[in-house]
Amino acid sequence: MTTTKRKKSNTSVLRVKTGSVEDFFATVKSVMRAADRKEPIKSRVKTLIFEDPLDMLHFLSKAKLILINRIRQQPDSIKNLARDTHRKVTAVSRDINELEKVGIVKTHNVINPGHGRHKIIELTATELKLEASI
Repeated sequence: MTTTKRKKSNTSVLRVKTGSVEDFFATVKSVMRAADRKEPIKSRVKTLIFEDPLDMLHFLSKAKLILINRIRQQPDSIKNLARDTHRKVTAVSRDINELEKVGIVKTHNVINPGHGRHKIIELTATELKLEASI
């Protein structure tokens, strides 16, 4: 007898949008009602919500969007990301820390033979959707 394993789809979406606190609680309420009815809770898209569209635009600056696109092409170290985006390492490091705090990127250590370890930065989702309402 042979068994086949299902390959997990690694397509994931992170939605960055504007919304109100009321929108958030309405979503939570609908999920809780579905749970009360013993309905399966559908896998939800990860969502990062900003109340103010200006805050979203400020957070996702042009420099961060360029950085996100570069990481999408090839996960890499902060030093290489800084070189490729023509920015200072300290500025890229600051942006990576901010993006990691909200879950857009993640870091992991890799061994670089003869040179110790270094961090590799990668995206947490294969697709980033931006939505803003004014």
